[in-house]
Amino acid sequence: MNQLKNGTFVISYCTACRKKIWPPYEYCPACYRRTSPVTAGKIGKVVEFSRSWLEEQEVIVALIDMDGILLLGSISEGQGITIGAAVELIATGASSDGKIYFHFKILGSV
Repeated sequence: MNQLKNGTFVISYCTACRKKIWPPYEYCPACYRRTSPVTAGKIGKVVEFSRSWLEEQEVIVALIDMDGILLLGSISEGQGITIGAAVELIATGASSDGKIYFHFKILGSV
């Protein structure tokens, strides 16, 4: 999780069964072999989203599929957002109280 706190999204990868694992584990939960840390890609697609207007400011929260890894994050400037839209991970990290965050921007349709 130290990499995530520094803004790098790292997952575990099992070379034995070729599974991507999030959150990262030292051992694969499927085959119990040792995993390796790998930097995840930055492109994903919107699976589902919801708009909220907390404090009169629009916030879009979305479930994003990052090549089989599902993440819950926020999306900036939600104009044109649709299910299946391509997004790019533009910020990740942990807040001062330890809460992990992911922030995306829309690229277009997949």
